[in-house]
Amino acid sequence: MHNVDFLGELVLIGALAIAIILIFQRLKIPPVIGLIFTGILLGPSGIGVVYDRGMISTLAELGVVLLLFTIGLEFSVADLKKLKKIVLVGGVVQILVTGVAISFIAWWFMLAIGQSIPVSAALFLGFTFSVSSTAICLKILTDRDELALPHGRIALGILIFQDIAIVPLMIGINLLSPRAVTSFEMVFKKVAIIVLFATAIVIGFRLLMPKMVRLIASLHAREVLVIGALVICFGAAYLTSLAGLSLALGSFIAGMIIASTDESHQISVIIDPFREAFSSIFFISVGLLLDVQMLNLPLFISLALVVLLVKGLLVAGVSLFLGNSLRVSMMAGMALAQIGEFSFVLAEAGLKNTLINHEVFQAMLAIIVVTMIVTPAMIAIAPKFADQVAPALGFIPLVSRDSPSSVTRPPDSTIICVGEIHAAIIGFGINGQNVAAVLKATNISYAVLEIDREMVKVMKRKGEPIYYGDCTEKKALLRAGIDHARAVVLGISDAKAIRNSIAMIREINKKAFIIVRARTLDDVAALYKEGADVVVTEKFETSIQIFSLLLNHFTVDPELILEQQEIIRRECEKIFLRG
Repeated sequence: MHNVDFLGELVLIGALAIAIILIFQRLKIPPVIGLIFTGILLGPSGIGVVYDRGMISTLAELGVVLLLFTIGLEFSVADLKKLKKIVLVGGVVQILVTGVAISFIAWWFMLAIGQSIPVSAALFLGFTFSVSSTAICLKILTDRDELALPHGRIALGILIFQDIAIVPLMIGINLLSPRAVTSFEMVFKKVAIIVLFATAIVIGFRLLMPKMVRLIASLHAREVLVIGALVICFGAAYLTSLAGLSLALGSFIAGMIIASTDESHQISVIIDPFREAFSSIFFISVGLLLDVQMLNLPLFISLALVVLLVKGLLVAGVSLFLGNSLRVSMMAGMALAQIGEFSFVLAEAGLKNTLINHEVFQAMLAIIVVTMIVTPAMIAIAPKFADQVAPALGFIPLVSRDSPSSVTRPPDSTIICVGEIHAAIIGFGINGQNVAAVLKATNISYAVLEIDREMVKVMKRKGEPIYYGDCTEKKALLRAGIDHARAVVLGISDAKAIRNSIAMIREINKKAFIIVRARTLDDVAALYKEGADVVVTEKFETSIQIFSLLLNHFTVDPELILEQQEIIRRECEKIFLRG
């Protein structure tokens, strides 16, 4: 008879998770918090009925691998190139600055309570706490449709570097060990082997993986597609782990390479159900790890809050250093303030190498779990918090600085003068560029406001009348000529920023005709309330176009068709089905 006790534990975990999530939904608490709470309730800090934490931990790691694979499917290699500055500059600076700062705080705190620790142990604590949670952060940002927003891109770029940095951090822990007997030559040789092996694997991925995906898809058998997708995902993760890199990083790279193929959508549809199931187990496993006495909990919570504050401020500072606005930087800081799942691995390595004792190890686990638990709430309140605090900090020189080139008018026929500007475009993605192309073709002058500095530099070189700035800031809007624009087109995706921007535009220019793009029906009423003249809902614009063509075919009066379009755009929440 097979030992299937773990099935009972899985059934108990699943049933309790469903019940808790149902309760939490009524209280409007994110499901992720419910999953973590389930783990706490069933683990050693709760009733302690789940014992096979090894099996749960393995399933959780598979969840992280699948999560990163599906996120990679939404990005291409070209998208990653756009993040190279964030990855290579932001990632390096964040790890170094955060590691040193927390090391100093840890050393000072232990000295203050009369339990001084060696510098090596302080450095270990600092750099272990410098990494953030890839799984939690990307999962929540993806669920909130914020991964493509500026702060989401910053978070993704820094998290990619953090995953890469796990290798040198592990080597560093071995060097810090009191028992370490190493030489520069030995370390250099080890790093060189890892870099060469990792490079060979990535090149192999790029050459072979698209062909494998096309071959699997060409068989037209769903079973083969399911197995093939899982083999590619876990196979890529396993190969990168052989190079000393993280499993999650390997699956992300594989997904990103597959994203450039026509079959990426099919793979994504196949993987999604597995991802949701396994990543849910990951969040439950976070709660299961919490094993502390109630007497020590206030101290651990206090230390966790200090880490959250320090990391959040430092990440925001790094983002400002990269040229992002204060609002975006604050949201990025709040997203990355927690300590990550790889810190568990680093903590275990520190315990094994006698850098810390068992008491400190348990304290580290508790602090890590507490920071993870509060992360969903921090990301949820980040937009509102940033909107309220950013204006109050505008006096800080670094925060209020502008790019020297941002005030220079581009040498173009569409030079903006007071009284001449006809349109302002906020956001220069695909929609913004299409609008600009039409305006240019019809000789209508315009100005563009964009928050991506790299995009601004590129488009300035092409002669576009584009300015860097955050659309929620009055100075930036004035720079783009909003005060004398006859029309404003908002083509950005951040719903909160859109609402704030509309309110600010209305304060500056009451007569401007404001056209807004909305992603969901839930945003429509709020956007009209803020002062938008037309809200174009991506999901239903096709339906409007179809019925307009149909009515036109039935020779309905064009004015009546336009009237119906306006009614439906304003009342689509009541008229159209949600899907």
